[in-house]
Amino acid sequence: MTYVNTTIPQTITIPAPTFVVSRGMIAVAVKMDTWATRRSTRKALRNMPDHLLFDVGLTRDQAQTEAAKYFWRA
Repeated sequence: MTYVNTTIPQTITIPAPTFVVSRGMIAVAVKMDTWATRRSTRKALRNMPDHLLFDVGLTRDQAQTEAAKYFWRA
């Protein structure tokens, strides 16, 4: 008489998703850095004198329009 081994494992080992988590954390860090850069750049535009805006190729109205955007808007 032959018996079939019907033992069911008690625990299942699932590898930790460290790669996925670290990719997500990097994506969040990059996004936050982008937002910080936009915020500081727009703040600088708000305070820039007209002769420097001319050097950059922007009018005062264009600079004010850009500076008025929220930091999460491209």
